[in-house]
Amino acid sequence: MSILKLENVTKVYPGSKRKEPDVLAVDNFSLDVKEKEFIVFVGPSGCGKSTTLRMIAGLEEITKGKLYIHDELVNSIEPKYRNIAMVFQNYALYPHMTAYQNMAFGLKNMKVPTPKLDKEGKQVVGINKKMVSAINDEIRRINKQLRKLDEGDKKLEKLKAEEQNDQVKLQIEKVNNRYDFAMRPILLSKLDEAKKDLEYFSTTQVPLMVDKHLPKEEIDKKIKDASKVLCIEELLYKKPKNMSGGQRQRVALGRAIVRTPKLFLLDEPLSNLDAKLRAQMRVEITNLYNKLNTTFVYVTHDQVEAMTMGTRIVVMRKGVVQQIDTPTNLYDYPANRFVAGFLGTPQMNFFEAEMKSSKDKVNVKFANQDVDFKLKDLRKIKDEFLDEKEHKVIIGIRSEDISLDLKGSYKAYVKLVEPLGSETLIYADFAKENIENAESSTMIVIKCQERASYKIGDEISFSFNNSKIHLFEDSEEKGEPSIMEN
Repeated sequence: MSILKLENVTKVYPGSKRKEPDVLAVDNFSLDVKEKEFIVFVGPSGCGKSTTLRMIAGLEEITKGKLYIHDELVNSIEPKYRNIAMVFQNYALYPHMTAYQNMAFGLKNMKVPTPKLDKEGKQVVGINKKMVSAINDEIRRINKQLRKLDEGDKKLEKLKAEEQNDQVKLQIEKVNNRYDFAMRPILLSKLDEAKKDLEYFSTTQVPLMVDKHLPKEEIDKKIKDASKVLCIEELLYKKPKNMSGGQRQRVALGRAIVRTPKLFLLDEPLSNLDAKLRAQMRVEITNLYNKLNTTFVYVTHDQVEAMTMGTRIVVMRKGVVQQIDTPTNLYDYPANRFVAGFLGTPQMNFFEAEMKSSKDKVNVKFANQDVDFKLKDLRKIKDEFLDEKEHKVIIGIRSEDISLDLKGSYKAYVKLVEPLGSETLIYADFAKENIENAESSTMIVIKCQERASYKIGDEISFSFNNSKIHLFEDSEEKGEPSIMEN
């Protein structure tokens, strides 16, 4: 069952000036999240991952597309009615309250519907005025959205009647960006349903309910239970200023847990912690996910967090989804060069190359190398690249898929050695004249598990694990699609 579904969700920020184009923050984002999944949004700063999370939470308005939570369209539903909990990057704890008070704050304001009883303890029946009022509010919201679309139609009609020039075309593009005209039939259908509901509840007597605050005993139990799960019992009566970063983060998580939501949203919750504490909190959040047995949507720019925590990862770039898959598949079968380069430390080695196939082999020329690979040793290559014609491609190989070998097919010259204790990174270059250049198109990074004592300029021999070679289309963009099949 889907707990969260995004269909072609788009977010556009209007240009601040008339001649300034709109900013497309998220473009056509689609995702179907099943119950009890741990979904991670990952990508560089400014890729739209936090904006997407905020649209799910209801903190950002969706420009276009549909957002469903438990199969209910929630585009216009307020955040407090979405049954979600969010943990922010800066914790957002009230500084004048203790941890207990911070965790209790939301629960004290929460109301739960309970049957309305008369003096004899019998269920009261009547016209549900509160429901009638809520339906009227919904009708007003829908009519407001429809009026907005009508306004957009008039603007488009007026602009199309004008003489077409660059400025008018820009204004037409802005109108199309800012108005989701595809929502009109959905809104009209919802309006029709709301009017039928209004007619029913305005004339039909039903069992009445009243909203009551949670009892103090229940609030206390929820807080005590959450504090045990997070091991923060000793922090309950401390204020945030007397806590470490990791302790504040646990309290922020506790505040979310006590509401027992169906969906947890976490926006870079570990980015303010030091490396050691971040690693510890990664484990704790994963354990918490396993204990709560619910759905998490997690935003991070840290690929280690994404790879170690997520059941599925959404890789984003410039507001566009690049690939959605399990951590292992993303690492082993990246859909394009951007995904391949973003995941993995150090970054995958890339070289511009020329490829030509023959009957049972592929000839690849790259970085002053001219190598024949047997087709049977490589992952399956798409048929259009096996036409025995020359193709410009990008060849990629991860540093751990290269092994030092005295009889290896490749030779390079050492530029730098980085000993990391359990492993060593060797920066080398196929061209000896480039060993003093910080970066070059012929540089290669090799990760070896043993310690190495090479000096700058030393010649080394190595070989590739041919089954781990990646080939991508060559283009100006760095998101070239893979030409190899899974």
